[in-house]
Amino acid sequence: MLNIKISLVTSSGLLLASKPEVADDTRQILTTGLMTALISFSKEVHHRELQSISYQDRTVSFIRVHEFVLILETFYEESVLSETQLGELLEKLQSCIAPILDGVDPDKVTEGEAAIILDRCLHDVQLPHYSITEQPLQIAESTQFTLIHSKKGWEIEDEISEGSYITLIAQMLDSLKVYKKCKNQLTGILTHLPDQNRTVYIIVDTDGQKSKVGVIKTPRELDWVLFRLATMMNDILKEMSQSKKEVDMQKIIDTLKNVDDPGNWLSRIDLDDLSPSFLERTVGKSLDKVIYSAIVGDSIFVIGDKPTVKLVIDTLSIFTQHIQNSVNVWITKNDLVHNGKCDLSAKMCGMSSSVFDSLVEDGFISEKDTIVNIVTGKINGTKSSTSFKRLYDTIKKLSVAELVTKIELELEKLVSFSLELTTISLVDENKGKAKLKELNSKSGYSNSFVRKALELAVKRNILLDYLL
Repeated sequence: MLNIKISLVTSSGLLLASKPEVADDTRQILTTGLMTALISFSKEVHHRELQSISYQDRTVSFIRVHEFVLILETFYEESVLSETQLGELLEKLQSCIAPILDGVDPDKVTEGEAAIILDRCLHDVQLPHYSITEQPLQIAESTQFTLIHSKKGWEIEDEISEGSYITLIAQMLDSLKVYKKCKNQLTGILTHLPDQNRTVYIIVDTDGQKSKVGVIKTPRELDWVLFRLATMMNDILKEMSQSKKEVDMQKIIDTLKNVDDPGNWLSRIDLDDLSPSFLERTVGKSLDKVIYSAIVGDSIFVIGDKPTVKLVIDTLSIFTQHIQNSVNVWITKNDLVHNGKCDLSAKMCGMSSSVFDSLVEDGFISEKDTIVNIVTGKINGTKSSTSFKRLYDTIKKLSVAELVTKIELELEKLVSFSLELTTISLVDENKGKAKLKELNSKSGYSNSFVRKALELAVKRNILLDYLL
């Protein structure tokens, strides 16, 4: 297998972004700075550009593009690129990135914009023999302990030496009655620890009296990644529960730490294939309702012909950059015939009118679901995102790349506040509602914004469900 990593830096050696993202920013900054220094040295002393450096297990190649340098690292495990294949890959990358960076000021490129540029390049150059494998949680710290619940209080059965945050987690799980809410099912709980400035993913396996607890503690820079992957990790735990096999907690932790990051749906789409203006014309005045469902990860059903449905779903993914959003672009009648039903677990599903009518008749889709019926023009949704719709209206005339970046920056604020809301789980229910009001008043965000942040928090931390 061949793994690759690309980094975008300025000609002066400033790191803008890397894909896959790295946990050790300091090391990556030093590495890319050294690489660009070598490029400059080669040009000044030998009057020629340095094209690549080879090591035993990798090759580092350089592409100078306008005022930037693209660094490609190819890591060899089972296969090796020939010189011709590497040349073709570099040519593809250059042809992809050169038009994007033409006339761009390096000092004005944000990290978010650079990351989108790299996502687009990775999408354009994907070939069967290229693989980008990222297991971002491998570097996370982990521990486990057993928590005993009783009428007299709680106690930790095993000796834990990793720090005071274990006691805090134990108190949280007991006071919010994890032994009742999560009894007999593996449950994942995401919580930010403000004193540690770290986020933890907690795995709970409880029978009501004794709780086996696993903790995955990630570096601060992985907050965005962990937030996005948390729902996917919850699904893995759900599958383990349904298998009814007894699984060792350490094996559960190892399984989750080895999860590959597939990236969000938008990273797999060419931005040129998106049409925000078409989305607005199709959805019309009800776009705020559809945006809300997209942002919080609720199900959205899009009805029409397949090309139009795909365009709507792909463009809506602009609002799902922060979540791991499953998509089923097209459900067919054959899906309905198979076992008499089809898989509607994806958060965005597309279908024809006849399939939609069948699903409604059979009770698989209800009036409470978010529905975009392109054929009839009827849009259904129960909640509205005024804050993001207002932002969209102010930036909708920008280029797609700029619009995506602006939305991403706002989503980053949403994720940050949602993580802050997960800290409410560190206090009991009596104090929890008061703390929610306090955080809400201090934030300055609209009620719609806070509502979305809270829904996202609850989907990652079931102990907060009493707040909705």
